[in-house]
Amino acid sequence: MPPAGVALALRIWGHLHGLVSLEIYGHLRTQTISRDKLFREELAQLIRSLGIDS
Repeated sequence: MPPAGVALALRIWGHLHGLVSLEIYGHLRTQTISRDKLFREELAQLIRSLGIDS
């Protein structure tokens, strides 16, 4: 895989892994009551940052 592809894959994986880790360890409970909305918004922003229409 070309370096740009690896970097993109790591960016996406790292972002999603971070959110899931925060959720698993309960760190999002004190940040928001609508974790599902937070995940949807984070995914939408990630998709937009990649230049993909959602």
